[in-house]
Amino acid sequence: MKRIFVSVALATLMVSAHADSTDRWFYTGMEWYEHPCGERAFAKYGEDDTPAVREAYFLTKKNPELCSKLFP
Repeated sequence: MKRIFVSVALATLMVSAHADSTDRWFYTGMEWYEHPCGERAFAKYGEDDTPAVREAYFLTKKNPELCSKLFP
């Protein structure tokens, strides 16, 4: 019985951890609301893991004024 409880608890933790990752840039980066470019950029580019989008992501973290240029 104890084994079943531990297995269910671990499975629940894994599912909740996986569910949280969908609101992050590239599934592992910042939450969408933490990034200065906001929801519109995340909705369009948040799961695009290309080198150009990753570079734009890091550049706009440091220079938010570039959001409109790098994430049109």
